[in-house]
Order: sequence, then structure tokens, then C-alpha cells
Amino acid sequence: MSDVVKYLGEKMPSELGMRVTRGTQRPVLPPTVDNFVAVPGMHGAWDFGAYMGPRPLALECEFGTRNSFELQRRINVLAAYLLGSDGRPRTMPIIFNNQPDRQIMARYSGEISLERIAGLGKFVLPMIAFDPFAYSVYESLDINVDSIILVDSDVLVDTGYTFTISGPGSYAAYNYGDLAVAPVVELSGAFSSLNLSIGGVTFSYLEPFTGNLTIEFARKLVYSGSTNLLHKTNASFGMLPPGTSQMMVSGSGLNINLDLRFREKYATTG
Repeated sequence: MSDVVKYLGEKMPSELGMRVTRGTQRPVLPPTVDNFVAVPGMHGAWDFGAYMGPRPLALECEFGTRNSFELQRRINVLAAYLLGSDGRPRTMPIIFNNQPDRQIMARYSGEISLERIAGLGKFVLPMIAFDPFAYSVYESLDINVDSIILVDSDVLVDTGYTFTISGPGSYAAYNYGDLAVAPVVELSGAFSSLNLSIGGVTFSYLEPFTGNLTIEFARKLVYSGSTNLLHKTNASFGMLPPGTSQMMVSGSGLNINLDLRFREKYATTG
């Protein structure tokens, strides 16, 4: 039988001498964190919506070895693999075989109880993804007409995420994921003023600029090299919605190349 997991971190389960079986539990969605207030004398509660909590991933695994000595060796290898050099659990990508175009970042959390029968060892590997969503294994700039893309991936071969801008204009931006994402925008060139609208929110750089500029929408950072330039902006950052949307660029003295970097974001892992 084939593994449920294609990659656990940088390695296939078979490289660790183990197999992830089909009993593995993969919740369709992570548990919710509900925000509500119970009011005395009122039925029910006021609902203030919810967020998604961390996603648990219980991977049912087994070692199949010839004897107990080889079993112990493989246990030692796995234990060391799950930890960083500082002895703390390390976060790694997990890719499932049935959706090899997306990954979820998770780490060991809990404890492992191993059932030993001679050279056979069965156990549940408890992993947890504190970012509960899955992301494309491809970055947007990796996708072009020459890319080797998995057949299940929803992409167009003529998709482009690099733009040459010499004046105000509208540019199609494709997000093939299920959810909105916060991109990284990398600019090179010069402008006197710049307005960049993504997802209906307009980011403005308020002074003339020449050089290389990076705008991280998720972390709300703007910098050139090691210089923080956030104070020269209006600090407004949008999200790239799923599907096709228009990225609006305006300003004066525009002579720039723009790279739009992100990974598609998905509700499910596989």
C-alpha cells in the first residue's frame, strides 16, 4: 500500500523507514474559535463570528522491520528528525499524496506511544499546524509557460506575475486558491509617487523613490535593503482575492518593474 503522505518535511516517509497509513485523521476544516457573549436573561448568545484555530493532524504510522534492534534505530532517526538542533520541535511542510500541489506547515505536538510487536511498531504521530491553511507548493513567480506544473493544479499557462509599468494602468492578477492572500510586492526602478490598489485597498508611497523596494502586505513592512520605509507610506495593505481581480497602479514618474509574489491559499489540506 502507498503512503498517505508524500513528504514529511524534506523526506518521504519511506526515507525514514516508516509508512503513513490510510487510518490517518485529516479534518475537513480546522476547529473554530468562536467569539460570543452570553447575556443574562437572554436565550442563546450574541455571535461575534469566529476564526479558525490550529489544525491537528494525527498521522497513523508504522515501522516494519526485521527485529527490535532495527526498530529502535528507526525510532531514534525519526525522533531526531522531528526536532531542531536546539531540541525543540521544528516546523516542516507536510504534503499529502492525493493533493501534491499544496502543503501545510506543521510541527510535532503531544506525545508518541509506540505499540511494539517484535520488529513491528505502530504509533500515531501528533502534528499540529498553527497556521491552519494549506498553501501551494509553487510561488506565483514560478508559474510561467515553461513551468512543470502538476496536472491537478488550476493554473493557466499564460499567467504572468511580473509587470513593466511606465504609466497608470490596470493589470490582471490571478489567485487560483480558495482564500484571499497577502502578497509580497517587489519593485525596481523609479517613481515620483505611487498608488497600488490590491483587493480594493490602496497602498500609497508618498515620496519620490529610486532603487529596489519591497512591500510585505502580510507583515505590513516596507523596506529597501535594511532601511525601514513604512513611515513614507499610508500603511494601507489589501488582500488579493481568489479568482481574477484587477491590480490598479497610478502615480507619476512611473518607470518600474513589479513582481507579485504569493502562494495560493486553500481551506483543505488533502
